[in-house]
Amino acid sequence: MAKFQKKVQQYKSIVPPPQPQRAKPSKAALDALVEIATIAACIDGTLEAGEARALATQILATPGFEHLDGEALGRTVEAIALQVAAEGIPARIKSIARAIGNDAETREEAFALATLFVLFDGEVGDEEQELLELLQRELHISDERASHITSLLADDGV
Repeated sequence: MAKFQKKVQQYKSIVPPPQPQRAKPSKAALDALVEIATIAACIDGTLEAGEARALATQILATPGFEHLDGEALGRTVEAIALQVAAEGIPARIKSIARAIGNDAETREEAFALATLFVLFDGEVGDEEQELLELLQRELHISDERASHITSLLADDGV
């Protein structure tokens, strides 16, 4: 968990606190951010019993999500896992991109959040890399920006 906290500090440097002139992301966009964190955390395996609560704890420790109810978040994580199993990751990523819309800062936040959770264990498997590439494409994140975010959140960046 200490390694995760270090990565969260790097995440904070990528996703600055909301500025007064920036509109707060919509509820649909915030829900999409929770979904992308869940998908990224679970991409390399299934969500086992009890893991939903652990994932919810990690999401609650991530800046911007501290206000969420932990029990409800645990149920949300379980529902997301079922939805991903039914629809598939590409369909859910397209849905996430639609929910976020054209807000460039929220798109970058989604990519950074996914990267944070993919890099949680310090390794990026093939499925995780495919997820990040799909997310980058669907959210229209440039190669340069994606590389910058990834390098900030990689172990050698913390």
